[in-house]
Amino acid sequence: MRIHILTVTLVIPMMLASGFFLARGSVDGLGDTDGLFDSGAAQPNQIETIFLALDRTDVDVPVERPGSGGALTSWDDALIVMTHEGGFFDVTGDEAVPLDIAAPPNGWADMLEFESDNSNYSFAHFYFRYNDLHVIDEQLYVSFTEWVAQDDCYRTTLARAPLQAGADRPTIGNDDWSIIFATAPCLAPSMTGRAIQGHMAGGRFDVGSDGMIYLASGDYALDGNYANPVISQDPATDYGKVLMIDPATGQVETLSQGHSNPQGIVVTDASDIYTVEHGRRGGDELNRIVFGSDFGWPQVSLGTRYNRLPLPNTREYGRHPDFPLPVFAWLPSVAPSALMQIDGFDSSWDGDLLAGTLASQSLVRIRIADGRVLFDERIFIGERVRYAYQFDDVIALWTDSKKVVKLTAGEFDPSAQFAVALIPDLGLGSTAERNTEVALDQCIECHSLGVVDGANAPALGAVFGREIASGNFDYSDGLAAVNGIWSRESLIAYITDPDGFAPGTSMPNPQIGDEEIVAALVDILQALAGNPE
Repeated sequence: MRIHILTVTLVIPMMLASGFFLARGSVDGLGDTDGLFDSGAAQPNQIETIFLALDRTDVDVPVERPGSGGALTSWDDALIVMTHEGGFFDVTGDEAVPLDIAAPPNGWADMLEFESDNSNYSFAHFYFRYNDLHVIDEQLYVSFTEWVAQDDCYRTTLARAPLQAGADRPTIGNDDWSIIFATAPCLAPSMTGRAIQGHMAGGRFDVGSDGMIYLASGDYALDGNYANPVISQDPATDYGKVLMIDPATGQVETLSQGHSNPQGIVVTDASDIYTVEHGRRGGDELNRIVFGSDFGWPQVSLGTRYNRLPLPNTREYGRHPDFPLPVFAWLPSVAPSALMQIDGFDSSWDGDLLAGTLASQSLVRIRIADGRVLFDERIFIGERVRYAYQFDDVIALWTDSKKVVKLTAGEFDPSAQFAVALIPDLGLGSTAERNTEVALDQCIECHSLGVVDGANAPALGAVFGREIASGNFDYSDGLAAVNGIWSRESLIAYITDPDGFAPGTSMPNPQIGDEEIVAALVDILQALAGNPE
């Protein structure tokens, strides 16, 4: 028996800089784009947040077919990643170890055969992918886009296979999988644009304390903008919906409708259901799912088309009338891709939601209090974060650079505290001491005083005595054109008049008119470098 009822949605700037002291900027989020992003830049091994320092280690995962997607889960003591193409790896240690798990059949070969026989369709292979996985009662559940050969159509499918209790490693064969749910109706490939907009499938799911599976089902871009028909508000379809599935009986209920592409869903400890959902150019949303709700897509949106024109057929430009409002929305887009609740990681974070993002290459830590978002803390990772999962005391991220990034709570770099503690020993008067500390605070708005470069500006801890514009940081052309080393004289000249020292530098003039304060800052840099004269 199928009962259709009716859900809610969330959404997160990328910093670029190239000078010594640096202003911050942002880049608009562009959604899921082509799924082929690969960051070649080295990332810092520690990330500072407001309340925590996060130590970072990376594990590279081999992937053969271009594309992105996949997810993380754990079984016994193993952290497992599933790639978009259905590869499974144990990433508990420092290397990715292949697992003997065959992904549930998704009709890939049959789809390629259909494509070869029908040249009037344009298939985007990198969007055809496996979306999510969870271990429930010693069974592995996987959601994916499936091509159904007998009907030449596609759908979102949820399958499961038993895990062998007591085994050192999970082993699953092709024949071990059974389908417990598939969206209906099965959709015919589109002759408008891409045949299958697989990156708009949603396909993420979570498990409640009641044992129910909650599936965020996207509309595959059948929204009247990319292609027709419009299906997210059609109660006769399972697309653009949040669905509740009983894994024991297969019975399905629709909790909410009017969704576009919800790529993250979580059932909290309080049994609240939240989703994060892609808009277009703006209008990414965080929604609280309420039984029977219609969130209005595509009749309402807080975004625009990527060509800057209004979305077609929306009720009111720049507004969200007549339908439930999101709990929070991001303008510009951050492209949210995952959602989890933090539990037992650190007391300053526990209970908060954590969303991964693609466009902003960040994590967003979200605190909800009294039914509203109290804050959303943007934590720059420098990778398109496809999935976030807590594994004991580790927050693991699966990125589009085909890395598993592991974050653990660490200690803040003590360099700033060392620098402040040094000021009373510089022989300054009380007023000069206070002014030096104020000037130092202005410096570390952008710079670390340690040795690890930040996303916005190079570290200052080892600058004294080093060649100017050396190291791995992407310096401005103006500063890179200057020869020599950072001596006491060159540092004083640069801090006093940055553009006079290096014309075209990105460093704004700090406007420190007191020579004694400038000299004190250089004393601190010299002490940090451990190279006193």
